[in-house]
Amino acid sequence: MALFPSSSRPRTLMEQLLARKIEAAAAASAAAAAASSASSSPLAIGSVSGPGTPTSPTSPTAGGANPLPLVGGVGLGGGLGLGMGVGLGVGLGLGMGMGMGVVSRLRRTDSLDSTSSLGSLAFGEDVCRCDDCLLGIVDLYVISAAEAAKKKSSGWRKIRNIVQWTPFFQTYKKQRYPWVQLAGHQGNFKAGPEPGTVLKKLCPKEEECFQILMQDLLRPYVPVYKGQVTSEDGELYLQLQDLLSDYVQPCVMDCKVGVRTYLEEELSKAKEKPKLRKDMYDKMIQIDANAPTAEEHAAKAVTKPRYMVWRETISSTATLGFRIEGIKKSDGTSSKDFKTTKSREQIKLAFVEFLSGHPHILPRYIQRLRAIRATLAVSEFFQTHEVIGSSLLFVHDQTHASIWLIDFAKTVELPPQLRIDHYSAWKVGNHEDGYLIGINNLIDIFVELLATMDSGRPAHALHDQGGDPKRDNDIDDDDDKP
Repeated sequence: MALFPSSSRPRTLMEQLLARKIEAAAAASAAAAAASSASSSPLAIGSVSGPGTPTSPTSPTAGGANPLPLVGGVGLGGGLGLGMGVGLGVGLGLGMGMGMGVVSRLRRTDSLDSTSSLGSLAFGEDVCRCDDCLLGIVDLYVISAAEAAKKKSSGWRKIRNIVQWTPFFQTYKKQRYPWVQLAGHQGNFKAGPEPGTVLKKLCPKEEECFQILMQDLLRPYVPVYKGQVTSEDGELYLQLQDLLSDYVQPCVMDCKVGVRTYLEEELSKAKEKPKLRKDMYDKMIQIDANAPTAEEHAAKAVTKPRYMVWRETISSTATLGFRIEGIKKSDGTSSKDFKTTKSREQIKLAFVEFLSGHPHILPRYIQRLRAIRATLAVSEFFQTHEVIGSSLLFVHDQTHASIWLIDFAKTVELPPQLRIDHYSAWKVGNHEDGYLIGINNLIDIFVELLATMDSGRPAHALHDQGGDPKRDNDIDDDDDKP
Protein backbone atom coordinates (compact mmCIF):
# COMPACT_ATOMS: atom_id res chain seq x y z
CA MET A 1 0.00 0.00 0.00
CA ALA A 2 1.35 3.41 -0.89
CA LEU A 3 2.10 5.76 1.93
CA PHE A 4 0.04 8.51 0.35
CA PRO A 5 -3.08 7.78 -1.73
CA SER A 6 -2.84 8.38 -5.45
CA SER A 7 -3.86 11.80 -6.61
CA SER A 8 -3.99 13.69 -9.90
CA ARG A 9 -1.76 16.42 -8.47
CA PRO A 10 1.99 15.92 -7.89
CA ARG A 11 3.24 15.49 -4.32
CA THR A 12 4.41 18.57 -2.52
CA LEU A 13 7.97 18.70 -1.23
CA MET A 14 6.72 18.23 2.34
CA GLU A 15 4.80 15.11 1.33
CA GLN A 16 7.83 13.66 -0.41
CA LEU A 17 10.13 14.32 2.55
CA LEU A 18 7.63 12.91 5.03
CA ALA A 19 7.17 9.79 2.93
CA ARG A 20 10.92 9.23 2.71
CA LYS A 21 11.39 9.69 6.45
CA ILE A 22 8.65 7.22 7.33
CA GLU A 23 9.87 4.63 4.82
CA ALA A 24 13.44 4.99 6.12
CA ALA A 25 12.23 4.62 9.70
CA ALA A 26 10.26 1.50 8.79
CA ALA A 27 13.31 -0.02 7.10
CA ALA A 28 15.52 0.75 10.10
CA SER A 29 12.97 -0.75 12.48
CA ALA A 30 12.68 -3.85 10.31
CA ALA A 31 16.45 -4.32 10.24
CA ALA A 32 16.65 -3.99 14.01
CA ALA A 33 13.86 -6.52 14.52
CA ALA A 34 15.46 -9.02 12.12
CA ALA A 35 18.84 -8.69 13.83
CA SER A 36 17.53 -9.45 17.29
CA SER A 37 16.29 -12.87 18.36
CA ALA A 38 12.77 -13.37 19.60
CA SER A 39 12.47 -12.46 23.25
CA SER A 40 9.86 -12.99 25.94
CA SER A 41 10.64 -9.62 27.52
CA PRO A 42 7.56 -7.45 28.11
CA LEU A 43 9.19 -4.81 25.93
CA ALA A 44 9.96 -7.13 23.01
CA ILE A 45 8.76 -5.64 19.74
CA GLY A 46 7.20 -8.13 17.39
CA SER A 47 7.65 -8.59 13.67
CA VAL A 48 7.65 -5.67 11.32
CA SER A 49 6.02 -5.73 7.95
CA GLY A 50 5.83 -3.22 5.17
CA PRO A 51 6.47 -2.67 1.48
CA GLY A 52 9.70 -4.40 0.58
CA THR A 53 10.23 -5.59 4.16
CA PRO A 54 10.25 -9.40 4.41
CA THR A 55 8.96 -11.04 7.56
CA SER A 56 9.34 -14.57 8.76
CA PRO A 57 6.04 -16.42 9.15
CA THR A 58 7.61 -18.48 11.93
CA SER A 59 9.02 -15.55 13.89
CA PRO A 60 7.15 -15.31 17.17
CA THR A 61 5.68 -11.94 18.07
CA ALA A 62 5.47 -10.60 21.59
CA GLY A 63 2.68 -12.21 23.55
CA GLY A 64 2.17 -14.76 20.80
CA ALA A 65 0.10 -12.36 18.73
CA ASN A 66 0.11 -12.29 14.95
CA PRO A 67 1.81 -9.40 13.21
CA LEU A 68 -0.36 -6.37 12.78
CA PRO A 69 -1.53 -5.65 9.23
CA LEU A 70 0.33 -2.81 7.58
CA VAL A 71 -1.55 0.45 7.31
CA GLY A 72 -0.07 3.37 5.39
CA GLY A 73 3.30 1.73 4.94
CA VAL A 74 4.37 1.31 8.57
CA GLY A 75 3.55 -1.57 10.91
CA LEU A 76 4.97 -2.77 14.20
CA GLY A 77 3.73 -6.14 15.46
CA GLY A 78 2.72 -6.70 19.04
CA GLY A 79 0.17 -8.00 21.48
CA LEU A 80 -1.23 -4.52 21.95
CA GLY A 81 -2.05 -2.33 18.98
CA LEU A 82 -2.19 1.41 18.91
CA GLY A 83 -3.86 2.60 15.75
CA MET A 84 -3.93 6.19 14.70
CA GLY A 85 -4.95 7.93 11.53
CA VAL A 86 -3.54 11.35 10.86
CA GLY A 87 -5.03 13.70 8.31
CA LEU A 88 -2.68 16.28 6.83
CA GLY A 89 -3.64 19.20 4.67
CA VAL A 90 -7.35 19.26 5.37
CA GLY A 91 -9.32 20.03 2.21
CA LEU A 92 -6.50 18.91 -0.09
CA GLY A 93 -7.32 15.24 0.04
CA LEU A 94 -4.00 14.23 1.54
CA GLY A 95 -4.16 11.28 3.92
CA MET A 96 -1.74 9.27 5.95
CA GLY A 97 -2.32 6.23 8.15
CA MET A 98 -0.06 4.53 10.58
CA GLY A 99 -0.59 1.28 12.49
CA MET A 100 1.59 0.75 15.48
CA GLY A 101 1.70 -2.01 18.07
CA VAL A 102 3.77 -2.15 21.20
CA VAL A 103 3.77 -4.72 23.97
CA SER A 104 4.64 -3.63 27.46
CA ARG A 105 3.65 -4.03 31.07
CA LEU A 106 2.53 -0.75 32.51
CA ARG A 107 2.21 0.26 36.12
CA ARG A 108 1.11 3.41 37.92
CA THR A 109 3.28 5.43 40.22
CA ASP A 110 2.13 6.55 43.65
CA SER A 111 0.51 9.64 42.29
CA LEU A 112 -2.43 11.92 42.55
CA ASP A 113 -3.11 13.06 39.02
CA SER A 114 -3.56 11.16 35.80
CA THR A 115 -1.54 12.10 32.76
CA SER A 116 -0.32 9.87 29.99
CA SER A 117 0.07 10.43 26.26
CA LEU A 118 1.03 8.57 23.13
CA GLY A 119 4.41 10.23 23.19
CA SER A 120 5.18 9.11 26.74
CA LEU A 121 3.71 5.64 26.64
CA ALA A 122 5.67 2.88 28.33
CA PHE A 123 9.22 3.87 27.44
CA GLY A 124 11.47 5.26 30.15
CA GLU A 125 13.34 7.59 27.82
CA ASP A 126 10.13 9.06 26.45
CA VAL A 127 8.20 9.83 29.60
CA CYS A 128 7.53 13.42 30.58
CA ARG A 129 10.46 14.94 32.45
CA CYS A 130 8.61 17.76 34.18
CA ASP A 131 9.10 18.13 37.93
CA ASP A 132 5.75 16.61 38.86
CA CYS A 133 6.33 13.51 36.75
CA LEU A 134 9.92 13.22 37.94
CA LEU A 135 8.78 13.25 41.56
CA GLY A 136 5.95 10.80 40.96
CA ILE A 137 3.44 13.48 41.88
CA VAL A 138 1.32 12.90 38.79
CA ASP A 139 -0.28 9.64 37.72
CA LEU A 140 2.15 8.75 34.97
CA TYR A 141 2.34 5.38 33.26
CA VAL A 142 5.91 4.11 33.37
CA ILE A 143 7.74 0.82 33.05
CA SER A 144 9.82 -0.93 35.65
CA ALA A 145 13.56 -0.32 35.90
CA ALA A 146 14.34 -3.72 34.38
CA GLU A 147 12.07 -3.04 31.45
CA ALA A 148 13.44 0.46 31.00
CA ALA A 149 16.92 -1.01 30.49
CA LYS A 150 15.84 -2.50 27.19
CA LYS A 151 16.30 0.16 24.51
CA LYS A 152 13.98 0.82 21.61
CA SER A 153 15.18 0.77 18.07
CA SER A 154 16.06 4.09 16.48
CA GLY A 155 13.45 3.35 13.84
CA TRP A 156 10.66 3.45 16.42
CA ARG A 157 11.94 6.75 17.78
CA LYS A 158 11.95 8.22 14.27
CA ILE A 159 8.40 7.06 13.60
CA ARG A 160 7.17 8.42 16.93
CA ASN A 161 8.85 11.78 16.36
CA ILE A 162 7.39 12.08 12.86
CA VAL A 163 3.90 11.42 14.23
CA GLN A 164 4.31 13.93 17.06
CA TRP A 165 5.55 16.73 14.81
CA THR A 166 3.04 16.49 11.99
CA PRO A 167 1.35 19.85 11.24
CA PHE A 168 -2.03 18.39 12.21
CA PHE A 169 -0.95 17.78 15.80
CA GLN A 170 0.81 21.12 16.08
CA THR A 171 -2.29 22.92 14.86
CA TYR A 172 -4.47 20.93 17.26
CA LYS A 173 -2.28 21.72 20.25
CA LYS A 174 -1.74 25.40 19.53
CA GLN A 175 -5.17 26.49 18.38
CA ARG A 176 -7.70 24.21 20.01
CA TYR A 177 -6.19 23.55 23.41
CA PRO A 178 -3.38 26.05 24.04
CA TRP A 179 -3.64 25.68 27.84
CA VAL A 180 -2.68 22.02 27.53
CA GLN A 181 0.77 23.10 26.35
CA LEU A 182 1.15 25.14 29.52
CA ALA A 183 0.27 22.20 31.72
CA GLY A 184 2.78 20.03 29.91
CA HIS A 185 0.64 16.91 29.71
CA GLN A 186 -1.17 16.85 26.39
CA GLY A 187 -2.43 13.31 26.91
CA ASN A 188 -4.45 14.42 29.92
CA PHE A 189 -7.09 16.19 27.80
CA LYS A 190 -9.29 15.49 24.82
CA ALA A 191 -12.22 17.15 23.09
CA GLY A 192 -15.52 16.94 24.93
CA PRO A 193 -18.66 15.28 23.52
CA GLU A 194 -20.58 18.56 23.74
CA PRO A 195 -19.68 22.02 22.42
CA GLY A 196 -17.93 24.10 25.04
CA THR A 197 -16.63 21.10 27.00
CA VAL A 198 -13.30 19.36 27.45
CA LEU A 199 -12.44 15.97 28.92
CA LYS A 200 -9.74 15.54 31.56
CA LYS A 201 -8.54 12.13 32.68
CA LEU A 202 -10.23 11.06 35.88
CA CYS A 203 -8.50 11.65 39.18
CA PRO A 204 -10.83 10.59 42.03
CA LYS A 205 -9.52 13.26 44.40
CA GLU A 206 -10.10 15.98 41.82
CA GLU A 207 -13.59 14.70 41.02
CA GLU A 208 -14.41 14.78 44.72
CA CYS A 209 -13.31 18.41 44.88
CA PHE A 210 -15.40 19.39 41.86
CA GLN A 211 -18.49 17.73 43.34
CA ILE A 212 -18.09 19.83 46.48
CA LEU A 213 -17.21 23.00 44.57
CA MET A 214 -20.39 22.80 42.50
CA GLN A 215 -22.28 23.45 45.77
CA ASP A 216 -19.82 26.00 47.17
CA LEU A 217 -19.60 29.79 46.91
CA LEU A 218 -16.49 29.32 44.74
CA ARG A 219 -18.54 27.77 41.94
CA PRO A 220 -18.43 30.94 39.72
CA TYR A 221 -14.62 30.75 39.75
CA VAL A 222 -14.05 27.11 38.76
CA PRO A 223 -14.85 25.18 35.56
CA VAL A 224 -18.35 23.72 35.55
CA TYR A 225 -18.23 19.99 36.29
CA LYS A 226 -20.62 17.96 34.13
CA GLY A 227 -19.93 14.45 35.40
CA GLN A 228 -17.97 11.42 34.24
CA VAL A 229 -17.56 10.25 30.66
CA THR A 230 -16.22 6.88 29.50
CA SER A 231 -14.22 7.02 26.26
CA GLU A 232 -14.25 4.41 23.52
CA ASP A 233 -11.21 2.69 25.03
CA GLY A 234 -12.83 2.46 28.46
CA GLU A 235 -10.83 5.33 29.99
CA LEU A 236 -12.72 7.49 32.49
CA TYR A 237 -12.73 11.28 32.10
CA LEU A 238 -14.13 14.30 33.87
CA GLN A 239 -16.29 16.41 31.58
CA LEU A 240 -15.52 20.06 32.31
CA GLN A 241 -16.36 23.48 30.92
CA ASP A 242 -13.97 24.56 28.17
CA LEU A 243 -12.72 27.83 29.66
CA LEU A 244 -11.46 29.12 26.30
CA SER A 245 -14.51 28.44 24.15
CA ASP A 246 -15.79 32.04 24.32
CA TYR A 247 -12.45 33.68 23.52
CA VAL A 248 -10.95 34.69 20.17
CA GLN A 249 -7.17 34.20 19.95
CA PRO A 250 -6.85 34.21 23.74
CA CYS A 251 -3.77 34.95 25.80
CA VAL A 252 -3.38 32.38 28.58
CA MET A 253 -1.23 32.31 31.72
CA ASP A 254 -1.00 29.54 34.32
CA CYS A 255 0.16 30.55 37.81
CA LYS A 256 0.70 27.85 40.43
CA VAL A 257 -0.49 29.21 43.79
CA GLY A 258 0.86 28.40 47.26
CA VAL A 259 4.22 28.27 49.03
CA ARG A 260 4.71 24.59 48.16
CA THR A 261 3.49 22.21 45.48
CA TYR A 262 3.80 18.94 47.38
CA LEU A 263 1.65 17.48 50.13
CA GLU A 264 3.09 16.86 53.57
CA GLU A 265 2.44 13.13 53.18
CA GLU A 266 4.51 13.14 49.98
CA LEU A 267 7.44 14.66 51.84
CA SER A 268 7.01 12.20 54.72
CA LYS A 269 7.00 9.19 52.39
CA ALA A 270 10.08 10.47 50.61
CA LYS A 271 11.89 10.80 53.96
CA GLU A 272 11.03 7.28 55.12
CA LYS A 273 13.51 5.58 52.80
CA PRO A 274 15.51 8.35 51.14
CA LYS A 275 17.44 7.17 48.11
CA LEU A 276 20.03 9.02 46.09
CA ARG A 277 18.57 10.02 42.74
CA LYS A 278 20.87 10.74 39.81
CA ASP A 279 18.00 12.04 37.65
CA MET A 280 17.14 14.70 40.21
CA TYR A 281 20.80 15.66 40.56
CA ASP A 282 21.03 16.04 36.77
CA LYS A 283 17.98 18.27 36.71
CA MET A 284 19.30 20.33 39.62
CA ILE A 285 22.66 21.09 37.99
CA GLN A 286 20.94 21.94 34.71
CA ILE A 287 19.30 24.83 36.54
CA ASP A 288 22.05 25.71 39.01
CA ALA A 289 25.41 23.93 38.92
CA ASN A 290 26.25 25.32 42.36
CA ALA A 291 23.08 24.08 44.06
CA PRO A 292 24.32 20.61 45.14
CA THR A 293 26.57 20.32 48.17
CA ALA A 294 30.11 18.96 47.88
CA GLU A 295 28.86 15.56 49.05
CA GLU A 296 26.06 15.59 46.47
CA HIS A 297 28.51 16.53 43.73
CA ALA A 298 30.73 13.63 44.76
CA ALA A 299 27.81 11.20 44.69
CA LYS A 300 26.31 12.86 41.60
CA ALA A 301 22.92 12.32 43.19
CA VAL A 302 20.47 13.95 45.61
CA THR A 303 17.60 12.61 47.67
CA LYS A 304 13.99 13.22 46.71
CA PRO A 305 13.15 15.26 49.86
CA ARG A 306 16.15 17.49 49.19
CA TYR A 307 15.05 18.06 45.60
CA MET A 308 11.41 18.68 46.57
CA VAL A 309 12.33 21.46 48.99
CA TRP A 310 15.02 22.94 46.74
CA ARG A 311 12.86 23.27 43.65
CA GLU A 312 10.41 25.54 45.50
CA THR A 313 13.23 27.96 46.36
CA ILE A 314 14.48 28.58 42.81
CA SER A 315 11.23 30.25 41.71
CA SER A 316 8.90 32.72 43.41
CA THR A 317 6.88 29.92 45.07
CA ALA A 318 8.60 30.05 48.45
CA THR A 319 8.87 33.86 48.61
CA LEU A 320 5.75 35.19 46.87
CA GLY A 321 3.38 32.25 47.24
CA PHE A 322 2.96 31.70 43.50
CA ARG A 323 4.99 31.06 40.39
CA ILE A 324 4.40 31.39 36.67
CA GLU A 325 4.06 27.98 35.03
CA GLY A 326 3.56 29.13 31.45
CA ILE A 327 2.35 31.89 29.16
CA LYS A 328 0.72 31.55 25.76
CA LYS A 329 0.15 34.70 23.70
CA SER A 330 -2.51 35.43 21.11
CA ASP A 331 -0.07 34.90 18.23
CA GLY A 332 0.38 31.27 19.30
CA THR A 333 3.84 31.66 20.82
CA SER A 334 4.28 30.19 24.27
CA SER A 335 6.91 29.90 26.97
CA LYS A 336 7.38 27.67 29.99
CA ASP A 337 10.86 28.90 30.79
CA PHE A 338 10.01 30.37 34.19
CA LYS A 339 11.77 27.87 36.47
CA THR A 340 14.09 30.56 37.86
CA THR A 341 11.75 33.55 37.58
CA LYS A 342 11.95 34.49 41.23
CA SER A 343 12.23 38.21 42.01
CA ARG A 344 9.30 40.59 42.12
CA GLU A 345 10.83 42.59 39.27
CA GLN A 346 11.18 39.50 37.07
CA ILE A 347 7.54 38.63 37.73
CA LYS A 348 6.43 42.14 36.77
CA LEU A 349 8.31 42.02 33.48
CA ALA A 350 6.72 38.66 32.66
CA PHE A 351 3.27 40.08 33.43
CA VAL A 352 3.96 43.12 31.23
CA GLU A 353 4.87 40.80 28.38
CA PHE A 354 1.69 38.78 28.97
CA LEU A 355 -0.42 41.95 28.88
CA SER A 356 1.34 43.56 25.90
CA GLY A 357 -1.23 44.94 23.51
CA HIS A 358 -4.00 44.57 26.10
CA PRO A 359 -3.27 47.12 28.87
CA HIS A 360 -7.00 47.76 29.33
CA ILE A 361 -7.34 44.22 30.67
CA LEU A 362 -5.28 44.87 33.82
CA PRO A 363 -8.08 46.50 35.91
CA ARG A 364 -10.35 43.55 35.09
CA TYR A 365 -7.77 41.09 36.37
CA ILE A 366 -7.44 43.10 39.59
CA GLN A 367 -11.20 43.09 40.08
CA ARG A 368 -11.43 39.36 39.46
CA LEU A 369 -8.57 38.58 41.86
CA ARG A 370 -10.16 40.65 44.59
CA ALA A 371 -13.49 38.96 44.01
CA ILE A 372 -11.80 35.57 44.33
CA ARG A 373 -10.08 36.65 47.54
CA ALA A 374 -13.35 37.89 49.04
CA THR A 375 -15.10 34.63 48.16
CA LEU A 376 -12.29 32.49 49.56
CA ALA A 377 -12.82 34.20 52.92
CA VAL A 378 -16.38 32.81 53.17
CA SER A 379 -15.98 29.56 51.25
CA GLU A 380 -16.64 26.38 53.22
CA PHE A 381 -14.50 24.44 50.76
CA PHE A 382 -11.52 26.74 51.26
CA GLN A 383 -11.85 26.61 55.04
CA THR A 384 -11.81 22.81 55.12
CA HIS A 385 -9.20 21.95 52.47
CA GLU A 386 -5.43 22.11 52.04
CA VAL A 387 -5.03 23.52 48.51
CA ILE A 388 -1.81 22.21 46.97
CA GLY A 389 -0.68 22.33 43.35
CA SER A 390 -3.72 24.32 42.24
CA SER A 391 -3.39 27.03 39.60
CA LEU A 392 -5.03 30.27 38.60
CA LEU A 393 -5.71 30.35 34.86
CA PHE A 394 -5.63 33.89 33.45
CA VAL A 395 -7.41 34.26 30.09
CA HIS A 396 -8.07 37.34 27.98
CA ASP A 397 -8.58 38.50 24.42
CA GLN A 398 -9.30 41.95 23.02
CA THR A 399 -12.64 42.30 24.80
CA HIS A 400 -12.90 39.74 27.62
CA ALA A 401 -10.83 38.69 30.62
CA SER A 402 -11.27 36.23 33.46
CA ILE A 403 -9.41 34.13 36.02
CA TRP A 404 -10.29 30.58 37.04
CA LEU A 405 -9.21 28.23 39.79
CA ILE A 406 -8.11 24.95 38.20
CA ASP A 407 -6.25 21.71 39.06
CA PHE A 408 -7.43 20.11 42.31
CA ALA A 409 -5.77 16.70 42.03
CA LYS A 410 -3.68 17.36 45.14
CA THR A 411 -6.23 19.33 47.13
CA VAL A 412 -7.19 17.29 50.20
CA GLU A 413 -9.68 17.69 53.02
CA LEU A 414 -8.20 18.72 56.36
CA PRO A 415 -8.66 16.57 59.47
CA PRO A 416 -11.94 17.59 61.21
CA GLN A 417 -10.17 19.10 64.21
CA LEU A 418 -7.68 21.12 62.13
CA ARG A 419 -8.16 24.61 60.73
CA ILE A 420 -5.66 26.66 58.72
CA ASP A 421 -5.71 30.30 57.63
CA HIS A 422 -3.82 29.76 54.32
CA TYR A 423 -1.54 32.64 55.25
CA SER A 424 0.66 31.61 58.18
CA ALA A 425 4.17 30.31 57.55
CA TRP A 426 4.29 26.62 56.74
CA LYS A 427 5.96 24.21 59.14
CA VAL A 428 5.84 20.46 58.77
CA GLY A 429 2.66 19.31 60.47
CA ASN A 430 0.60 22.53 60.36
CA HIS A 431 -0.69 21.94 56.78
CA GLU A 432 -0.55 25.64 55.88
CA ASP A 433 -0.46 26.05 52.10
CA GLY A 434 0.20 29.80 51.75
CA TYR A 435 -2.58 30.19 49.18
CA LEU A 436 -3.59 33.65 50.38
CA ILE A 437 0.05 34.75 50.37
CA GLY A 438 0.04 34.11 46.63
CA ILE A 439 -3.31 35.81 46.04
CA ASN A 440 -2.28 38.91 47.98
CA ASN A 441 1.04 39.21 46.16
CA LEU A 442 -0.65 38.78 42.79
CA ILE A 443 -3.05 41.62 43.60
CA ASP A 444 -0.24 43.85 44.88
CA ILE A 445 1.90 43.30 41.78
CA PHE A 446 -0.96 43.94 39.38
CA VAL A 447 -1.89 47.12 41.27
CA GLU A 448 1.74 48.28 41.07
CA LEU A 449 1.74 47.66 37.33
CA LEU A 450 -1.48 49.64 36.94
CA ALA A 451 0.03 52.57 38.84
CA THR A 452 3.13 52.39 36.64
CA MET A 453 1.05 52.42 33.46
CA ASP A 454 -0.97 55.39 34.68
CA SER A 455 2.19 57.35 35.51
CA GLY A 456 3.73 56.60 32.14
CA ARG A 457 6.88 55.07 33.66
CA PRO A 458 8.37 51.96 32.08
CA ALA A 459 7.71 48.74 33.99
CA HIS A 460 11.38 48.17 34.80
CA ALA A 461 11.49 51.53 36.63
CA LEU A 462 9.17 50.17 39.30
CA HIS A 463 11.09 49.02 42.39
CA ASP A 464 10.07 46.31 44.81
CA GLN A 465 8.01 48.69 46.93
CA GLY A 466 4.94 46.56 47.68
CA GLY A 467 1.35 47.47 46.90
CA ASP A 468 0.14 51.02 46.40
CA PRO A 469 -2.61 51.48 49.03
CA LYS A 470 -3.92 54.68 47.47
CA ARG A 471 -4.29 53.18 44.02
CA ASP A 472 -5.65 49.98 45.52
CA ASN A 473 -8.41 51.87 47.31
CA ASP A 474 -9.28 53.86 44.19
CA ILE A 475 -10.59 50.72 42.50
CA ASP A 476 -14.26 50.17 43.25
CA ASP A 477 -14.66 47.12 45.50
CA ASP A 478 -18.21 46.67 44.21
CA ASP A 479 -16.64 45.06 41.16
CA ASP A 480 -15.42 42.24 43.40
CA LYS A 481 -18.84 40.64 43.33
CA PRO A 482 -19.05 37.44 41.22
